[in-house]
Amino acid sequence: MRWLDWPLSARVGEPTVRVPELEPVLTAWALIDTSPSMAFGTVRTTKRDLAREVLGGLGVVLRRRGDRLGVAVSGGTGLDVVGAPRGDRRGLISALAAYDAYTPKHDGSRTDLAGAITSLGRVLKHRGLVTILSDFPMSDGLEQALGVLGRRQELLLIELRDPRERELPQVGPLSLRDIETGRIVLVDTADPRFQERFRAVAAEADRRREAMFRRVGGRHLIASTEADWVLPVARALMRPVPVRRA
Repeated sequence: MRWLDWPLSARVGEPTVRVPELEPVLTAWALIDTSPSMAFGTVRTTKRDLAREVLGGLGVVLRRRGDRLGVAVSGGTGLDVVGAPRGDRRGLISALAAYDAYTPKHDGSRTDLAGAITSLGRVLKHRGLVTILSDFPMSDGLEQALGVLGRRQELLLIELRDPRERELPQVGPLSLRDIETGRIVLVDTADPRFQERFRAVAAEADRRREAMFRRVGGRHLIASTEADWVLPVARALMRPVPVRRA
């Protein structure tokens, strides 16, 4: 009787019940890459700290929608921290605290983001949204791992960038250290040929990465240490999340 729609019943001439259709709660996960390359930053923050900011914004938007957010942190291989999905404010605060308390351990090898993505896929029990915060270093198996995860989950791929990864200032001879392997090379940033090669390599890597994201069917957003990321991320989250059929 509480759901009886009297105006509609009067129009159709018989008792009619209007049953409310509740919007299902979305279970979302965020995978944060904290590998050594994420410690790089030359503008106002590092990519690792930027990931924390985006994670906080992600949690606020999802909580206001009534959705739940689980958090997984990877230091470059598997999953080092896993927080169960929660939809309350305390859940977000505890996730950020766990992220701040985590100290990445690195053995000098290259980042294996594909391994972390595969491990997260084994943890997920329900279909929903998976947001990956990383600079997405290209590696063997990365596209396959994203593709397998994307068959059952909606992927939001937030690529974290710093402007100096694509444009170096012309300051003359400079020692550059690979932040993951420790390898040091001496380059002349004032050499036009070096600048041209540097930009070409960066552009080619971006093209390969963008093509990979299109093939796996994920939404690709860029968050830079020098630009505002709030509106692009919020708009992406406010769009409906279509869950693919198996």
